[in-house]
Amino acid sequence: MDMKKNKKMAAALVLVIVTALAAMAMSGCSSENSKASCRDILDGCKKIAPEGSFDTLVSYGEDLYDDSFDNLYGIQFKDVSDGAILYTESGGLADEISIVCMKENGDVQVAKQKLQDRIEERRGAFAGYKPEEVYKLDNASVIVQGNYAALIISDDNEGFEAEIRKVISQGVE
Repeated sequence: MDMKKNKKMAAALVLVIVTALAAMAMSGCSSENSKASCRDILDGCKKIAPEGSFDTLVSYGEDLYDDSFDNLYGIQFKDVSDGAILYTESGGLADEISIVCMKENGDVQVAKQKLQDRIEERRGAFAGYKPEEVYKLDNASVIVQGNYAALIISDDNEGFEAEIRKVISQGVE
């Protein structure tokens, strides 16, 4: 009898764990479940940015973001559940922090490669336009955490990476 009861308990426990994992996998990157939205993550970056830099933040669901996303990154918009870009509107600076949350975990490696391609594209543009900014592109980084992929082009990549990882890990407060 005890053996039968233990098997039923084990089966029930496995069912609960599988259900919980499925719910987490389907939850994506929305702020509705206390996970940080991409806008929340870049708001954190904006707070630590030097004064006068990173004055513009656009995100998923805004016309400017949605209309220009495919051209900027080459990532299929249909594969993205959230995203945001932080930059300096006046231009002339290579600085950019972009983050996307992919609907499927397997697509995050595609996003990572597309963000790395963006670095190369920007390097080419700035080499002829403003070569003194190219060092930022030479030191740019692309990071991945969960379904998120982020591009960081700045003078303080490590500081912004730490902030991005912190907000993703802690979620929305």
